[in-house]
Amino acid sequence: MKADFFADVLETGTVLGLDANLGPDVAAAVMGGLGGENRDGRSYWRSYGLVEVGWYFRQRDLGWQGQHLAVQAHRLAHGPEWVDDAVAARYGRFEGLMMFDELAVELARRQVGLVAIGGPESGLQEYWAPESQMTLYVGVGDEYRPGSVQKIFTAFGRDLTITFDGDHRIVWQQMKAVAAMPVEQRIRWAAEKAPADFRSWWRYCARLTAARTSSHDEMPERQRFVEFVFWMWEHGRAENVYSDKEIAFLRAEFVARLDELHPELSLPGNDDVVRACLEHVSEPMRRDDKNLIDAARLHRHGLADTSAFDLIYERRISEIVN
Repeated sequence: MKADFFADVLETGTVLGLDANLGPDVAAAVMGGLGGENRDGRSYWRSYGLVEVGWYFRQRDLGWQGQHLAVQAHRLAHGPEWVDDAVAARYGRFEGLMMFDELAVELARRQVGLVAIGGPESGLQEYWAPESQMTLYVGVGDEYRPGSVQKIFTAFGRDLTITFDGDHRIVWQQMKAVAAMPVEQRIRWAAEKAPADFRSWWRYCARLTAARTSSHDEMPERQRFVEFVFWMWEHGRAENVYSDKEIAFLRAEFVARLDELHPELSLPGNDDVVRACLEHVSEPMRRDDKNLIDAARLHRHGLADTSAFDLIYERRISEIVN
């Protein structure tokens, strides 16, 4: 049953239906209690044994936001007592490290694909499961038992398709210059400067600009950069870099972060942001659909009418394994 447990996590992005973006109350209900509680500033996480779940509590009493779900597989080397009670009730109380070769056979049987994304310099080889948006770390160096599964970790919303590897300081200086340009000049600049892989480069530039704009750091003319980030996504849409669904998610997370840290800014209304997210949720719900709902939830406090959101969020919760 050990391989079944790890394969289920990589296939679904959940442990017993629980994922990183469901709240502390849901985690307690699924895992059977509070586990070992830990706090560090606004970060709060619970360790149940193998399973660890973490949240960030937003400023201005805006509630929690999911941070991570982890399966600390390396702990199995220390005995079966590390298997969480809720996990043991479903899969049995297994022990011993999970070996990647054995797990790969089960994943292949289920047609769950993995993409190697990280080099072994750290002694770990990183893999990404695109459908569930989970990352898997396998030992390859002397520090870890070679071929052993060490950890599974959430990568919800991360853009692991980016291959562009530029100097972020140089790119940021370029983006500051482009933000000051008229739109027509921006378009010409992008066409002239684009490398062969425009998609990866543009996503890198937009992600960097959004991160700088929504940070705690002091930033002159932040409002202008907010509008610039919106333009970058729209230009990316025109160049087939982003889908409408991706932009709805990116805007929802970006606006939520700005609303938390910089409420003085002029931002799109919560109702518009949530409506754009819900319009792109499909059936049955895949990981990117759940991400849209979770990003929309960050705006629930500001909705004029919560009924449409509450209905779809109930569907999201109903998928949890009881």
